[in-house]
Amino acid sequence: MAKSKKIVLVNMPDDHCPRDWRTPDYFKTATNSTNYMPLGLLSLATNLGPGHDTVVLDAKRLTIEDTLQRIEQEKPEILGVSANTMRAFALKEILQKTSAPYKIVGGAHVFRHAELTLRQGADAVIVGSLADLEFKEAVETLPKGIIYAKTTYDQINFPDRKLMDYKEYFPKDFVFFKTQNRLHMLSSIGCPQHCIFCNNVPAKMQRKSAESVVDEMQHLYSLGSRSIHFLDDNFNVSEPFLHKVMDEMDHRNFQVEWSGRGQIIMSDELAKRLSEHGFKRIHTGIEALDDTILNYFGKNSSVEKINKFCTTMNKYNIDVLGFFIVGTPVETDKYLEGLPEKIKALGIKHPYIQILSPTPDSEYYRGLLNQGVYKTDVWAEHLKNPVPDFQIPYPYSTKRLEELGKYVDKIEQEYMLK
Repeated sequence: MAKSKKIVLVNMPDDHCPRDWRTPDYFKTATNSTNYMPLGLLSLATNLGPGHDTVVLDAKRLTIEDTLQRIEQEKPEILGVSANTMRAFALKEILQKTSAPYKIVGGAHVFRHAELTLRQGADAVIVGSLADLEFKEAVETLPKGIIYAKTTYDQINFPDRKLMDYKEYFPKDFVFFKTQNRLHMLSSIGCPQHCIFCNNVPAKMQRKSAESVVDEMQHLYSLGSRSIHFLDDNFNVSEPFLHKVMDEMDHRNFQVEWSGRGQIIMSDELAKRLSEHGFKRIHTGIEALDDTILNYFGKNSSVEKINKFCTTMNKYNIDVLGFFIVGTPVETDKYLEGLPEKIKALGIKHPYIQILSPTPDSEYYRGLLNQGVYKTDVWAEHLKNPVPDFQIPYPYSTKRLEELGKYVDKIEQEYMLK
């Protein structure tokens, strides 16, 4: 039998991450009120199996210093880190200031920055969306360098929430809507869209089986959750799959309130059946109500499709949380002036509005580089030597940024707080 090892799995704290001017204060409050369990880390812990002393440390709301102290208190033999690019400073600090003899990093950051992560102190990195089997092997063999993950959903069990204090993740504050003991899950990974503002790691879509999805829903229900949210990038891209999920719910006579993140295309038949099966809300990236702007974003969408989608959702009492982006170089003052009324006319109950931001590794940012808006690759320079509270310069004018901030605040006051 393999020797038991002390393992700490940790995500990155938000402390000293790049300063965010893209999200106005009201929506920051909405984001901060949402506390997601670290499902990737929980999956790794679940699929390690028995025999190891494993601690899952959710550091999102800790300081970097507190995170370092918590890790050192545990004295891990193996430190597993989940990293995203917007937390590069925290990652460097943790890799260089913790004493664990073996440090292995996964997550979206290493997909594009594997070699850099190794140079900053990782012993190994795992590149891939699902890495449970590769991590389990690494715990035993302690390999060095880049490991390419090939794990599939049918090879692993879903995350066991009882490995953490799951009740801490039941919502205590509500901004957009109220739910009862809401918990989150994934039914798939990957997204077929290629929006220019997004820096999601490209990945082939992979789904759990319908049986496994309902198993996990029932697991959350058994813990006291009465509202389940699918955090997939695009949960409704396959209508036949969702029909299989609902067939399985019927077979088990299982009902629960649920919601999901998805696209703005849905048939009348699917919407009707989802509503009948307790589906209450869809979170979707509408982004704009102008075809020129939608084309600029690279969205496979149109105002006509958005109108049809919202009409269908309203018909079956499925609320829409619509994400919108302002600040594109192709929008007009007339468009911005009319946007609030257009949102209202569509019956969208929860508009979430952000200012367009050149996130690292996005097509939008690369375009600004090619146009000479940025004279040097400021994100690359930051990632090589990350500093606390980094802020990328706004690509247009400070005055324009101030105007957009006031514009969104006005929508908040007139529409969101009534």
